[in-house]
Amino acid sequence: MLCMRHLLVLCFSLAVFAQVSEAREWCAGLTSSPVGSGIRAQLTNGGGELDIITVVADTYGVVTGRTSDIGVRASYTHDYVLASLRTDGFLMRFHAGAGLMAGYVHDHEGGLFISTDKDLGKGMGLAAALSCSIGLRLDFARNVAIDFGFAANPGVHLRLDEENGSIYLSFYKNGIFHAILPQISIMYRF
Repeated sequence: MLCMRHLLVLCFSLAVFAQVSEAREWCAGLTSSPVGSGIRAQLTNGGGELDIITVVADTYGVVTGRTSDIGVRASYTHDYVLASLRTDGFLMRFHAGAGLMAGYVHDHEGGLFISTDKDLGKGMGLAAALSCSIGLRLDFARNVAIDFGFAANPGVHLRLDEENGSIYLSFYKNGIFHAILPQISIMYRF
């Protein structure tokens, strides 16, 4: 839990002390997807670019009862606004970009879509990946922003096998498998 607090403080520090320009605004709030929930901060640079910082409690295997271990992952992406539409009630922006993701999480194991009583056999490990995001952000008049998106995180997973003490480095499969799962963020603009 102490590590999660350090990550949260680090992310908000980055958001607050990031390069500031006159047309920069930021928003923060909650984010959720089928594999985790957490917090998100977005910094908007004149409407054309977004810096997105996300810290999530990774719950892979927890909902199905295969593990009680909750992981944590943090990501940063620099997104570009590809198209926007302004109406009387809201501003809609379609954005995409890339960045980095790191965390201490479980990786994919068989039996996700079938009923199984088998616990996850592999322990948690460090994950490091590129983070590719795409989303649709809606800014409403009452300083509320809602962001719908998807993220792919191709990278590596490093774990220690508790049985024999071996270290395993493998492709981070959840980074790709979870790319089809939507994320929703509800934020307040400051």
